[in-house]
Amino acid sequence: MRTGLNRVAVEGRTGKLSVLRTADDRSGTPLVLLHPINSAAVVWADVAARLDRPVVAPDLRGHGKSGQTGPFTVEEGYVPDVLAVLDALGLDEVHLAGGSLGGTISVALAALHPRRVRSVATFGSTLGTGVPDEAIAAMVRELEAAGTAGYFAGQVPEIVGRAHRDSARIKEVMAEAVGTRPTAVVAEILYGAFGADIRHLAGMVATSGIPVLAVAGTEDPTCPPAMSRELAEATGGTAKLLDGTGHLPMLEETDLVADLLRQHLAGAEEGKR
Repeated sequence: MRTGLNRVAVEGRTGKLSVLRTADDRSGTPLVLLHPINSAAVVWADVAARLDRPVVAPDLRGHGKSGQTGPFTVEEGYVPDVLAVLDALGLDEVHLAGGSLGGTISVALAALHPRRVRSVATFGSTLGTGVPDEAIAAMVRELEAAGTAGYFAGQVPEIVGRAHRDSARIKEVMAEAVGTRPTAVVAEILYGAFGADIRHLAGMVATSGIPVLAVAGTEDPTCPPAMSRELAEATGGTAKLLDGTGHLPMLEETDLVADLLRQHLAGAEEGKR
């Protein structure tokens, strides 16, 4: 457990949701941090420690210490999970930030429940990858051959920036986050994530006026900068590049990500006065 975070459990629609939240008396509108698929809330712990407001970071269904019952889809599964966490913790309005699919979920939630969301920040996210089913099936075959831990141990060095490929810290945090979940559950998660497409919701965020920051690493092979630019344009947001960063900026450039969040949230709150 990282210093300053407590773990609590809430009931979601399909089972328990495990949540990390700041344990001190920070004030202000809370920030909800949503992790990339096949990781867990712990990837955000070091960023949370650098922020000066309450932070809530759930393990989404199928991840971390949460239940493993699907569906593992954005609108039917993950968005209801986040709403369940907000309701259980009495949070009427929050800022949202997400990595990879966590950013996609954030945009979808802002579109469907704009009164609950003050701002959105995405890191290495997309409105939809366009990856065909055959390519996802190939991923699943590799997963089944290597096992969950082995598959992602091989994936992590390939998705971060070149300067971070030998980082023992990133490998340690990701090994903890990935865990040893059954390959059948992970396979469902892969199909749900890479098959997701929320382009039909993006315009609703633009209409709502919710500020969106879409950050991409220049060395992100999973959700390259063009995907973040599309997300920013479709939601009326702002795109930003992180030079030399890959798909896990919250672990690769923790201080910079915390700074970007502080600036974005301050701007969003100033704009509402």
